[in-house]
Amino acid sequence: MKEINLKALFLTVKKRLWIVVVITILFTVAAGFFNSKPETPMYVSNTRMIVAASSDMMGTVRVLFREPIVLDQVIEKLGLNLSAAALRSQIRVDSVDASLVTVVSVMDTDPRLAAEIANTAVETYRQVASEVLGITSIRLLTKAEENPFPINEKSNRIVYIAFLLGMILSVGLVFLLDSLDDSIKSEREVEELLGLTMLGQVNKIKRKDYASSRLKKQKSISVRGETIGS
Repeated sequence: MKEINLKALFLTVKKRLWIVVVITILFTVAAGFFNSKPETPMYVSNTRMIVAASSDMMGTVRVLFREPIVLDQVIEKLGLNLSAAALRSQIRVDSVDASLVTVVSVMDTDPRLAAEIANTAVETYRQVASEVLGITSIRLLTKAEENPFPINEKSNRIVYIAFLLGMILSVGLVFLLDSLDDSIKSEREVEELLGLTMLGQVNKIKRKDYASSRLKKQKSISVRGETIGS
């Protein structure tokens, strides 16, 4: 099994550190920009009622609550500038653990109005259910109250996730580029490739350094010649 050389991994990342920095910054900035976009706060108010109906009827009970026969009356009572379809999208009706308890949730940009819609809808529904389904045993358990806390409050979680994701992807890209690079990078690779022991290496000399070194050598020889001649 091939040993993991932590130093080699560190040097690989260090060699292309700019890729890690750039990609991580781009991901973080993009997430920060997205998170800073203004968003209308939404509030939810809940009310609970118990409906004395058979399990077969509970599905019909929940469907009836969001029908125009109920919603149109709610719109008229509260003077809402909404259609029945628009109001339906703001209301959710759920049963609690398959019991007779039903939870009505109303979402709106105004927390006070959300509570008013929920309470008015329950009162209207009690009348309609009695007339249409003959269900008179509907009892209000919890009245909806104004909820001052928005459900879509912003957090910096998306920024932190983007930062980590950018770092992970960029490091992965660095190792991918390194694996595609088939050039020889170390003495060990030379020894493994040739099967020989490496005794030394010749460093790469820049043309400028070579010219400077040659000029110094020529001056040194010239000075020596003058010294001997004198």
